[in-house]
Amino acid sequence: MKKVLALGVGGVMLLGVTVVGAAVLDEQDVTAACLPGGAAVTVSVDGLPEEIAGYSGDALHNAAVIAQVGDELGFGKQGQLVALITAMQESDLGRHPSTSSPDENGDAGVFQQRQLDGWYGSFEEVNDVSYAATAFYNGVTAESAGDYGSVGGGTGYGHIPGLTDISGWESMTPTEAAQAVQRSAHPDAYAEHLDEAEAILAGLANANVSVDSASTSDAGGASDAGGASDAGGDSCAAPTIEATGDVAEAITRSESLLGTTYVFGGGDKSGPTKGGIDCSGLILHAYGLDNSVIGRTAQAQFDSLASTSVPVDQIQPGDLIFESWGRTGPAGTPGAISHVTMYIGDGQMIEASISAGEVKISPTRFDVHAFVDVRRLPSTNTEEAS
Repeated sequence: MKKVLALGVGGVMLLGVTVVGAAVLDEQDVTAACLPGGAAVTVSVDGLPEEIAGYSGDALHNAAVIAQVGDELGFGKQGQLVALITAMQESDLGRHPSTSSPDENGDAGVFQQRQLDGWYGSFEEVNDVSYAATAFYNGVTAESAGDYGSVGGGTGYGHIPGLTDISGWESMTPTEAAQAVQRSAHPDAYAEHLDEAEAILAGLANANVSVDSASTSDAGGASDAGGASDAGGDSCAAPTIEATGDVAEAITRSESLLGTTYVFGGGDKSGPTKGGIDCSGLILHAYGLDNSVIGRTAQAQFDSLASTSVPVDQIQPGDLIFESWGRTGPAGTPGAISHVTMYIGDGQMIEASISAGEVKISPTRFDVHAFVDVRRLPSTNTEEAS
């Protein structure tokens, strides 16, 4: 399905460093647009080294975008490494002519994604590195017959798998994981880029990425390639709801723990325990709840709030977003809930992230295959902004 290039560049293995930051868009200077599941953002990428492992300029910028998007979607160094070696093999990180000119199969962009009807997206979309990276990590889901993603199998109207859909990818070698997504005719070629990808991740650690909320609505919008805005509609307009009362206090308490170390099983209503806090522990602390009220695990909290499901387009600050990433069952299924976050408004949520190893603020991820539902604590209250 995919065309690959025999690049075979050598390099020196360095310890990789996860690039931490908000999801960024593919513009050299500053732009405003919407990532699926996130609010409109303005992005500036600077502070890039002149050269890392033979890559510089736009190619290095593309690598930074791929790594940053991976981080914001919850993929740590291993996932970012898989994405980088894929883009290096498929397009030489955008330096090959087929990046901006579709080949005989209709493939284009840094990941050589097919830009034909029912596949990954339009020519413009697969050439947007942030869009292409999101599609690589999360796949593309069709919302109606004929939409991008329709050529994929599964339930509904079709889903072209991404890395998150590959069962057990975390335990695979990066080469095996890349091949599982791309299904290349040259499965061993990805391994040739591991040294350079490790070096790039290490070298990007000091890059300066600034991200600010933008007031632009529909600056790119949700497309029929499966992208959804933060409110589930066709634009990235921020909700007209502001937190008050219990919700405002819960958000304040949770934000006071930004940067706190992630520890599985850590945290209760009083705050971190065992030297840190996990996703469900953060919720207990935010709302000052005992384990017996809504449960100690993300699955238990999801189950206890079964009667308070909220449509995505009606989400309010303080609502809980539940995800299943395939660790305890099929990704995206209600019986395999593995993560819970809290919506804080403006297309953002706060979470204790196992991949980042800390409490952080991230864009919402309603379009990812792992998203299951939004649920509201019965006692929370909000008011419309005047």
